[in-house]
Amino acid sequence: MHPYSSFTAILHTIRPTKSDKIHSGHRQINLELMSTLDEQIHTQIPLAPGVPILGNALPLARNVIAFLKEQYLQLGPVFRVRALQREMIVLAGVDANLFYAREGKTLFRSKEFWHEQDVEMGAERSLISMDGDDHTRFRKVQRPGYARSMLFDNLPRATAVLTEEMRTWPQGQPLPGVYSMQRLATEQLSLIAANYSAKKDLDAVITAVRTILATRVTKQRPAIMRLSPKFRKSKARFIEIGEEVMAAHAPELRQNAPPNLIDAIMALHREDPEFLPKKDLLPAVLGPFIAGLDTVASTTAFILYALLKYPDLAQQVTAEADQLFAEDGPTAAGLRRLDVTHRVALEAMRLWSIAPALTRTTTQAFTFKGYHVPADSEVIIATTIPHHLDEYFPDPEKFDIDRYTPERKEHRQPGVYAPFGLGPHTCLGQGMAEIQMALNIATLFHYAELKLSPADYELKFDPVPTLSPDSGMKFEIVRWRNQLPS
Repeated sequence: MHPYSSFTAILHTIRPTKSDKIHSGHRQINLELMSTLDEQIHTQIPLAPGVPILGNALPLARNVIAFLKEQYLQLGPVFRVRALQREMIVLAGVDANLFYAREGKTLFRSKEFWHEQDVEMGAERSLISMDGDDHTRFRKVQRPGYARSMLFDNLPRATAVLTEEMRTWPQGQPLPGVYSMQRLATEQLSLIAANYSAKKDLDAVITAVRTILATRVTKQRPAIMRLSPKFRKSKARFIEIGEEVMAAHAPELRQNAPPNLIDAIMALHREDPEFLPKKDLLPAVLGPFIAGLDTVASTTAFILYALLKYPDLAQQVTAEADQLFAEDGPTAAGLRRLDVTHRVALEAMRLWSIAPALTRTTTQAFTFKGYHVPADSEVIIATTIPHHLDEYFPDPEKFDIDRYTPERKEHRQPGVYAPFGLGPHTCLGQGMAEIQMALNIATLFHYAELKLSPADYELKFDPVPTLSPDSGMKFEIVRWRNQLPS
């Protein structure tokens, strides 16, 4: 209900008293009561201080979570931010996380935030822009294709991608951190989920995906970037890849092949073309190529940086990796036993979450923490602010993998740890991503001794379109510890 509707209802219940005065046939209600009601209704959601015109655009662009944390500590769990002509309401803190996890499907929708990406691909909607029961249905269809069991079934293939790529790496020369991890992760996911090698097209995929995200979704870059010949050529090739993948998954070509993600998507299209028409196939079919670029690759690069920054952790991870490969190669059971590797990944995702917040639109008005949030408001759920709060993670900016031991298990506190998001749109590939990152890190450290290049590099960030180490994060092979398979 709109607040003014509530106010009108209250007025209609007020009976005249001796203090009421009648003038010109109209009733004048008690002014003191009216003033109190008016003050309650007009309580403003606090606004983060900013500069004229730009508002908070610059600090949001530089480090969104640091800025949101600062405002949360000063203004509380509900506040407004402005960026040029946009105003957004921020819900922050553990209670906001728990509220969104509970009410996400009912009170929020994702369509507006992601719709322009769909439009760029000629689609009306996709998994990430769907809401409600349709999203639940499509998510259920895609879940097996992104499950960790799918990676377990393809471990030899995924490991071969790593060793084949590592054979091209020169010893003693700087290698780009994020780009190297992109080459590994994207090829693995495209082969496992789509039975397609994206290796030769990776640069086109990177240009297409990152330009679309930065100009259509996050709006960090001007739309004019989409007019560049490089983007147009890259996007055309990206679309061609989607068409090639769909053509290769015609039923008659897949009769004896183990089913993958694309098989499930194409089957749904054939069974219910009204729910999933041909124009909406591209975002789903190209999903694995997009996921590999950021979710897995950027996070793996952060993990690699942490291990090269803290040699004692690298030694422990190397010992785990050697044990894993001593068992005739990586196995599902062996990967599950990578304790230190897993805890390093958890801490890297806590400190450097590639998706530090969620942007949604409210489906209806509601009240949170005493503030009225109107329907159709653009809302930021600052999911990872608790990652950086001392009351949940003592000395929060310290890299400390003991947070995740059974004795401390700080991340198990309700609502405090959300590197993969929350609510109905929680990352569908979370399980596969965790195992894929563990496999890739273990393989790197089993075969090679690595170091940062230069050795004194300090982590800097590239926030466009999602958080990743900047281009200065490089590594090099000191020596080969074990011979790569031929």
